[in-house]
Amino acid sequence: MSDTTLTTKQQRIYDFICDHIQSSGYPPTIRDICKRFNIVSPNGVMCHLKALEKKGKINRNPNLSRGITIQGVNAGGYSLPLLGVVAAGKAIEAVEQDDRLEIRDLFPNENVYALKVRGNSMIEGHIAEGDYVLIKKQETADNGAKVVAMVDKAMTLKKYYRRRDHVELQPMNSTMTTIKVDPAKQDVQILGVLVGVVRKC
Repeated sequence: MSDTTLTTKQQRIYDFICDHIQSSGYPPTIRDICKRFNIVSPNGVMCHLKALEKKGKINRNPNLSRGITIQGVNAGGYSLPLLGVVAAGKAIEAVEQDDRLEIRDLFPNENVYALKVRGNSMIEGHIAEGDYVLIKKQETADNGAKVVAMVDKAMTLKKYYRRRDHVELQPMNSTMTTIKVDPAKQDVQILGVLVGVVRKC
């Protein structure tokens, strides 16, 4: 066996690390690898990682719990360091944690898409111009839901209300008026329902 040939166990661990990075957007922790392969001691995983590193398969930063990188393996998700909880009211004790916030885990449905907001008709609903809204694709909605609606090929983000003989698309801006649509005279359809808002400050 050459110095770069992997054992069966090393190959399985290497494949797991690759898959984890590609599917989750970040590498697994030693604990993740222990759990996946039923390895009791973290030292057992460390031995395999050191072997993989020596054979040029991975790179490791020992100061990070998710410090494994593999050249040519790109993250398929998008995650940010999740360092703990911050109070928006009474201050709480800071407890540092080492975790990741995986954006796809917040919105796991594959039918979610993003739109950039233009205008301020939803400003009182905390949705401003320049924000990105995340929309779950669907053709129906409950009254009061924030939806993306198409009216005669014009798309708008509003609160939706189905009345007996018409549809109301209500802005969340007290300076603007409600759009009333008669389905018998105008084409109106729901393209999706709001599930999230992303804002860059």
